Amino acid sequence: MSKLTFLIIFFISSFSLYAEQTKNLEFADMLNKEIPLILENSKARGIAISIVHGKDVIGSYYYGYADIDKSTPITRETVFNVGSVSKVITAWGVMKLVEQGKINLDKPVNDYLKRWKIPNSQFDSSKVTLRNILSHTSGLSLSGYNGLSAEDPLPTLVESLEGNNSGDGPVKIIHEPNTKWSYSGGGYTVVQLLIEDVSNQSFSDFMANNVLIPLGMTESSFDITNIPQAKLARPYDENGNQTPMVYFTETAAAGFLTTADDLVKFNQAVLKNDKGNYIGSNILSNKIIADMIQVQPHTGGRWSMSYVVDTENSSLGFAGFNRGWTSLTRAVIDKNIGYVILNNSSVGGVNNEIDQLLLSFISGN
Repeated sequence: MSKLTFLIIFFISSFSLYAEQTKNLEFADMLNKEIPLILENSKARGIAISIVHGKDVIGSYYYGYADIDKSTPITRETVFNVGSVSKVITAWGVMKLVEQGKINLDKPVNDYLKRWKIPNSQFDSSKVTLRNILSHTSGLSLSGYNGLSAEDPLPTLVESLEGNNSGDGPVKIIHEPNTKWSYSGGGYTVVQLLIEDVSNQSFSDFMANNVLIPLGMTESSFDITNIPQAKLARPYDENGNQTPMVYFTETAAAGFLTTADDLVKFNQAVLKNDKGNYIGSNILSNKIIADMIQVQPHTGGRWSMSYVVDTENSSLGFAGFNRGWTSLTRAVIDKNIGYVILNNSSVGGVNNEIDQLLLSFISGN
């Protein structure tokens, strides 16, 4: 390489790095100006945001309080419940069993369940498959769970499926499978049982070993007893008042706990590295990931196997809500950028406002 060629390459690289750093500073300035105003004009108490570009972390940003009474600020170590975002992570775990040949996406899930089975009714339970459960086209009941208080005894997984839960009764087929989209948190409780019955491990252990640890998500868990209480944010209601923590047996559907810095590592899994491979290909093959994020039938073009598909913004994502917690995750595929927004309050409109702010900035750069 000639000296002139080297100098040209060095100049171009230096200029590109300078431009990238300038853009990141503009982004940080925008957030630091806008987010405090959003918090001030709402009853939300704290926000954590993390954003990545491919394999690189652009930045993490923390605002407000994890605990108002103790003046404890939100930090990189603050843990949040992410509600239904739990489902997307669960999907990656069960797809590991698919990749290993232990589950067929299109065979009846009852073929694999041992401790409980989807009951027959006027609808044929053999039509309920992992594919249609993940895409919410299985016809299964129970849209969501409210969660239990610390004083309430937690039911077993089977007891929950049979109707002892904080939702609307037992998990059963309520409409013909493979005919329409109908959101079912109960379906993901079936997936939780499926993972345990097939792997012969607890759900939380299986997910830790096969998804969380490989992604470096060391501050996260599906088991609340694994989270130091000092790191867990306090939840606040829509009026800004502290509200009791909620607990779940049905953690696959609603019980994942994580930090913004950890969750964005999961967000990266559907982005690409410098070689054009999915960053999550250390967990699942490129083919499995590509199949998993494809739009599924009977979903109105809006759902893959777990992800919400936003064609307008070329993105995959999900949002979560539990009492005192809201969350949002989005991967903008054509920009290879991902971000997460975690909020320790029931004021979900704040997340949507920040989401639009981020999308606007990303689309303009």
